[in-house]
Amino acid sequence: MRLFSLCASLLLCLLIGACQSTSPGSQQTDEKSLGISASVAKQRASRVSQVSYQLHLDLTQARRFKGEALIQFELADSEQALSLDLEQALISQLLINGQKLYPNYDGHRLVIPASLLQGGSNQIKVDFSSPYSHEDQGLIEFVDPKDGRRYLYSHFLPSSAQTLAPQFDQPDLRASYRLSVLAPSDWQVASAAKVQSHQALDESRQTVGENHQPAGENSLWQFMQSEPVSPHNFSLLAGPYQTWQSEAEGIALLLFARQSQAESIDAETWLSQTQQALSYYQQRLGSQYPFGHYTQAIVPHLPSEFRASQAQTSFSEESLPRVTPRRAILRALAEQWLGNLVTLKWWDQLWLNQSLAYLVADDAEAQLFGQAHTGSQASFIRSPEQVQQQIANSLELFSQDPLPSQNKAIAQLNQLKFMLGDASFYQGIGQYLERFALQNADLNDFISSLEQVTKQPLSQWSQTAFKRAGIIRLEAEFSCRGDRISRFNLIQHNGDAESMQRVKVGLFTLGRHGLHKNLVSEVNYQGERTEVKRLKGVRCPDLVYTNYQNKAYVRVKLDKASLETALLHLGSLEEAELRRMLWQSLWESVLAGELPLPRFIGSALVNLPAETDPQVLLSVQDQLREAKALLEQMSPNQRRYSRQALNAIAQMSLRLTITNKAEPELQSLWFDNYQHFAVSHQAKRHLAALLEERESLPGITLTPERRWQIVTHLNRYDYPGSERLLLKEKQHDGSPEGEQAALGALVARPSAKEKRQWFERIQAHTKESDPQLLEKLTQVMRHLYPSEQKALSQASAEQRLTELASLDRRNSQRFMQSYTANLLPRSCNYASLLRLQALLDKPEGFSPTTLRGINQTIAAEQECIRVQEAMQQRP
Repeated sequence: MRLFSLCASLLLCLLIGACQSTSPGSQQTDEKSLGISASVAKQRASRVSQVSYQLHLDLTQARRFKGEALIQFELADSEQALSLDLEQALISQLLINGQKLYPNYDGHRLVIPASLLQGGSNQIKVDFSSPYSHEDQGLIEFVDPKDGRRYLYSHFLPSSAQTLAPQFDQPDLRASYRLSVLAPSDWQVASAAKVQSHQALDESRQTVGENHQPAGENSLWQFMQSEPVSPHNFSLLAGPYQTWQSEAEGIALLLFARQSQAESIDAETWLSQTQQALSYYQQRLGSQYPFGHYTQAIVPHLPSEFRASQAQTSFSEESLPRVTPRRAILRALAEQWLGNLVTLKWWDQLWLNQSLAYLVADDAEAQLFGQAHTGSQASFIRSPEQVQQQIANSLELFSQDPLPSQNKAIAQLNQLKFMLGDASFYQGIGQYLERFALQNADLNDFISSLEQVTKQPLSQWSQTAFKRAGIIRLEAEFSCRGDRISRFNLIQHNGDAESMQRVKVGLFTLGRHGLHKNLVSEVNYQGERTEVKRLKGVRCPDLVYTNYQNKAYVRVKLDKASLETALLHLGSLEEAELRRMLWQSLWESVLAGELPLPRFIGSALVNLPAETDPQVLLSVQDQLREAKALLEQMSPNQRRYSRQALNAIAQMSLRLTITNKAEPELQSLWFDNYQHFAVSHQAKRHLAALLEERESLPGITLTPERRWQIVTHLNRYDYPGSERLLLKEKQHDGSPEGEQAALGALVARPSAKEKRQWFERIQAHTKESDPQLLEKLTQVMRHLYPSEQKALSQASAEQRLTELASLDRRNSQRFMQSYTANLLPRSCNYASLLRLQALLDKPEGFSPTTLRGINQTIAAEQECIRVQEAMQQRP
C-alpha cells in the first residue's frame, strides 16, 4: 500500500509537471526574462551551497549548440520547489536525483518540485540545446564578413550565464566548473580553467548529439576543474583565433584575436605590458595571481571597453585605440584580484570591485610607465544621486549610465587613500583579499578590513561617500589686507556636517611670466565653513584652486577673482594636470549656467594656442565640440554668435595646424579640430581642395579615416559637389570600413527623402532582423540627425516618441542604446523637455536600457536650456 501511494504521488508529480510546462518556442523572447530578482537570489542562497557544474558542449554546428549539464549542490531543506535559470533552451532530458521528469519549464526558469529534492546532496542532469546570441549577452556568435570564419565569445554580465547552461545565475552562488567542449579541429578554445587535454576525435567518440562533419574534423577539449567562480564571471572562447603565448612568473599568458585582425595587433607589446602589470600587482597587493593562466581576447563587440571574467578578459575591437591599450590591460588584470578573487554579493556593489581595480590600475600606470591617469572628463553636473543604489533585479544594473557612478566611486576611494596614506590603504586591500579570497564580499567587508589595519573609524565616512546623494561643491572665501591674506575659509555646499574630508589647496600668483605656484596646503574641512588659520599672512593669491592634484571628489567653484584670472591666464600655468582641471571647472560652470558660454570660448581662443600638452588639448577640444553641438541645438537663437564663434575656432585651429609642424601630435589634434569646425563656405572649400590634393598642409597626411571624416563633414553641411566626392571616395576605398563610412556620409546629407527611407528601416527593425543589418543601422543612427539639422529631425520627432515603447519591446539592448543616444529628439527648449519628461509617465514602462537613454536625454536638454539662458542674461 505504501509503495502504491509513493508511485501514485510520483505519477501525480510527473503529470503536474507535464501540465505546467510550456514550450520555450511559444514564449515571446523578452530581455527582462534574463533578470534575477534580489529577493529570489537571497532566498535561493539561503538554501543552496557547495555548487558544482559539469558541462559538455558541442559547438560544431552553426546557429545552435548542444549541451549536457550535471549540477551538484547541497540543499538546506526540501520543503519548497527550487528554480534553475535557463534561457530559451530546448530540453531533451531532465533527471532529478536519478528520477526522469518532464520539465516544468517556461523558457526562462526550470522549476524542480520539492518532492524530488532532498536535504543534503542533490544532483540534476539536463540535456539541452540553445541558440547562439547575436546581441550583447550570452554566448555570442560572430561570422567575420572579411573571410567568413565563425567565432564564439561570451559575455555573461550580469545574468546571462543561463544562456550557456542551466545555472543558479547569481553572484553569491560561486561554483566550480568542469568543462569539456567539442569543436572543429582548427579552433582554439579557452575558459576559466586551464586546458587539461586536447585531442582529435572520430565520429564514434562524439557523444553529444549527431555531428555531420567527416571524422577527424573535430577535437575534444577538456579543462581542469575551475576555482569557485560566480556564474557571470565564467567564460568561453572558441573559434579559429590567431593566438600568441608568453609567460610571467609561471603564469601562462595567451592572446586571442580574429585571423583578419591579426596583422594590426602588436602582440609582443601587449603581452610584455601584461607581464609588467602582473608582476607589479603581485608585489603591490601582497597576493599572488590567483589563477593558473590568463587569456586575453580581442573580440568584435562588447557593451563596454572590456569584460574581465575569471582568468580571461575580452576587449572590444570597437573601443581599442590604434596603439596597444595599456590602461585597459592594466584595469582588466587588476579585476582578476578585485572582482574575481573577491566577488560582489549582489549587483548594488559591482561598482566597488571595478572602482578599486581602476584605482589600483591608475597607480600602476603611474609607477610602471610614469604617466598618471588624468581622471574622468565626465561632468560633475551629471553626477549620480549616489554611488550605491538598491537594485531589485539584475537588469536594473543597466537602468543608469554606470560611468558617472563609477567615476564618483574611484574619486571617493582616491580621497580615502589620501586620508589614510598609500601604505595603509594598500595594506587594507591586502587584508581584504586575504580574508575574502574566492568568496563574496561587500562594502562593509572592505571598510572593516581598512579599519583593522588603520585602527580608524571609517563607517560614517563610507556612508557619506558612497550612499549619499549629490556632490560637494567646494569654494574658497578669502580677503586680503595689503598683499597678505587676512581671512581664509573653505565653504562646503551639499556636504555632510559629521564627516571630515581632506584636500590640497593651491595658491597661485600672477607674475611677469604667468601664473606661479605660491603655496600648497593640505587642509581638513568639516561642516559648511572651515576657517584655515594657517593661511593668514600668506601672500594674497590671484588664483585659488581648492582641489589641487585632484585628491577629492568635489566640484570646484572658483571665487570671482580666481575665475577672472583663470579665464585670462590659464594657459600660463606650468602644471598640465592643473590646467586640465581648471578647464574642467570652467566647463562645469558653463553647464551649471553660472558662466556664459561665450566667456568659455573666448578663454579658449586666448589660452589654447599656448597649450603644449596633447591630453589637455584633447580634453578642451572635446569641450569645444560639445559647445558647438549646444550652439547648433539652440538654433535659430544665438545664430549670429554661433557663426562667429565657430569660424574663430576653425581659423585658430588651421593657424595652429600650420605652426605646429615640429610637434606632430599637436599638429594632428589641431587639424582634426579644424575639420570639425570648418562650417564656413571658405573652410569647406579648403577641405575639399585638400581631399582632391589641389592643396596640402605640410606634416598632415590624409589617412583613409581622415578622408572619410572630411567627406562626411562636407556632405553633412551640404557643400556643393560633396555627393561627387562621396562617390569618388567610395570607388577608391571598397573596404568594409570604407563601406560603413560611405553609409554614414550618405545619411548625414540634409536630404529629407534619404533620411525618411532609412528612418522607416530603423522603425521596422526587430530582434529577429539580420544581425548585419543592426551593424548598418547603428552607423545610420549615428549620422541620421546631426545637431544642426533640427528641421529634418523635427519632421519625425513625434513618431519617434510615439513608437518608442513599441520599439523597446521589439528590439535588443544594443539597438535601444544606439536609438536613445542618437534619435530621441531635442530642441533646447522647455516644450521639448516636457515632451521628453512625458515619456516617463507612460503606463507600459520601458526597459532599463531605454529608460537610461531617456533620462540622459532629459539631462542633456536641461543642460542646453541652462546654457542658453545664461547666454541670454549676458550683459
